[in-house]
Amino acid sequence: MNDHSFLDNSTGLVELRRKSLASIGSMLRRQFIVYGILFSGNIVLAWILDPQVFGFYAITAFVVQFFSTFSDVGIGAALIQKKEPLTKEELSAIFWLQQILVAVAILLICATASLAFHIYPSLPLDGTWLIRGMALSLFFSSLRTVPAILMERSLDFSRIAWVDIAESLIFQVVAICFALTGMGVWSFIIAAITRSFSGTTLVYILSSWRPTLSCRFGTLKDLLRFGLPYQANNIVLFIKDSVTPLFVGIHSGAAAVGFVNWGRDFAFSPMVFSRSFGRVAFPAFSRLQRDPVMLGRAVDRSIRMITLIMFPVTAILFALGPELTRLIFSDKWLPGIVAFYFFCTSPFVVGIMLPLYSAILALGEAKTLLKMSVLLLLLEWGMGVPFVILFGFSGVAFSQPVIAVIFFVVYKRVLDVSGVPVHILRNIRFQCAAAILVGAALKSATCILEPGPFSVIALSASGCIAYLLLVLAVQRCLVSELYAFIREILGATRASP
Repeated sequence: MNDHSFLDNSTGLVELRRKSLASIGSMLRRQFIVYGILFSGNIVLAWILDPQVFGFYAITAFVVQFFSTFSDVGIGAALIQKKEPLTKEELSAIFWLQQILVAVAILLICATASLAFHIYPSLPLDGTWLIRGMALSLFFSSLRTVPAILMERSLDFSRIAWVDIAESLIFQVVAICFALTGMGVWSFIIAAITRSFSGTTLVYILSSWRPTLSCRFGTLKDLLRFGLPYQANNIVLFIKDSVTPLFVGIHSGAAAVGFVNWGRDFAFSPMVFSRSFGRVAFPAFSRLQRDPVMLGRAVDRSIRMITLIMFPVTAILFALGPELTRLIFSDKWLPGIVAFYFFCTSPFVVGIMLPLYSAILALGEAKTLLKMSVLLLLLEWGMGVPFVILFGFSGVAFSQPVIAVIFFVVYKRVLDVSGVPVHILRNIRFQCAAAILVGAALKSATCILEPGPFSVIALSASGCIAYLLLVLAVQRCLVSELYAFIREILGATRASP
């Protein structure tokens, strides 16, 4: 069997390969369309609204997400990971359990919303109603959990992609329209409610599953054995990510939260490809969990393909960060550029980390990931808080390179112990060297050329062309593999009903 192939010719695995490739194609199409909508919408909103307004929305969303995170028991991931077919009793029990937990969360949100002023004195006077209004989107979203998960479990990402596209378009259109009328942060809240209601309606239109009155919670014992550790992992990750909206928001104010979130979102823009892969990889890798060699080959190929694309894009963004910021977002966002630089280390390594993470999760190692998330929490807060105190709000991003190195080593070790052979250095060394070389050349060119829209666009295009020429000259096999991979995806997508 060839090194670039990760599935054999048996009927089940061939079908899994076809569905996985079709799903990746659907999600890639979805990701580029969604990201195009989000990026375009955010550019418009960034020119209309002040960074402080973005900070208000981030804080409001954080408060609601705090309660929603604790209202979940990881059932969604357990449904995807479960090997056996799901029963009607399990699905009905999951639906009603989810509604009970969400109802409790919404009641708590409404009852405690006024306490937010004690934590965030910079919130606007209507901050309480911002939080309560945002809670309504949580209710609508919870109604679609089961049918959406059933689509994901069956790798029916074509329908999921259309839902995501519709939601993104609705959110951006509504937010921009209300922002133009002077609604400020309420533009985001109204858009979030409209998005969740529309998305849930569309999911039920596309799905044949409907809830019943049956409710036997005893059927969920096996699912909870995986779901609870998985959700505990999500809770720890949520607390880890709360450094910005919680500590930075309290210490430096809402505008600082807006700058940090902008820097992270801009730096993470190359993840447009990896997010599509990650969503498909978990259910697809889960079907390979009994064959470590096959799983290792799948991880190897995923690393090669993702880094081939993400490394150069991240290097170009890093090299032209200030110039692109002025051109796309305006000068008022430049205070977030230092955070942007440090956040760029995350998408640079995510092409390696995401396949490793998906493989560990597919093996059912939720407890291992929980331990890693606890470590991540300690690192984010342990370094982020003193860095913010010493260096200002940008310090929250200074921990990213350290965390990337630690998790790179640990994830690889976990797969080695599990008997999954993965060859990281062999799969990334050329892409890494070529991307760094191109990025350094572009950075040097910015010191010579007069800054302006034409020069920024010309440099970006030159960086892409230079990287492609390097790959063709030194590692043409990578281009051939990517081309074959894309053809497989397109063929599987066209063949998919």
